[in-house]
Amino acid sequence: MKIIMLGAVGLGVLAAAGVGGFVYVQQGDDVAHAESLCAATTSDAAEAARAQNLALVSVVERGRFVSKGEGAGLQVFKVRTEAVFKGSLPDEAEIALPEASSEKLQAGSRYEVSVLGPEDGTWLTRFVRAVPASETADAVGAHWKAEIAKKFVETPCDDTSGS
Repeated sequence: MKIIMLGAVGLGVLAAAGVGGFVYVQQGDDVAHAESLCAATTSDAAEAARAQNLALVSVVERGRFVSKGEGAGLQVFKVRTEAVFKGSLPDEAEIALPEASSEKLQAGSRYEVSVLGPEDGTWLTRFVRAVPASETADAVGAHWKAEIAKKFVETPCDDTSGS
């Protein structure tokens, strides 16, 4: 009986967490995900297939924290785009992450990002992973080109759905 009750409580917590539209998922020490209500991607090929925009960025500075309204709980970062591997991202952009996953981002560091948007000028981040300073943009680009070439197919998913 306790197992059934715990399962019901767990489902209730998951349902409540999904109401806000974004769910934080941690997969490994070096990857922070900001996922929509769709299932989290489990591979780079899946992320490459789902991503609207993939880029290498350097964080210029931590911006505002959105405490109220539709984007409540998001931390905004100003970034400089070093390379775009899929879609587009302006040379200077603002990206937003849920506060829990934004703790890993540091000014002056570089990150692979997959972003939706922009929404009111801010690009909502689905995926972020640190890139060592020694790794070139060409090497990161070659990795994503190989992942895109796998032509991964997944069940259609609406990244902007709030229900």
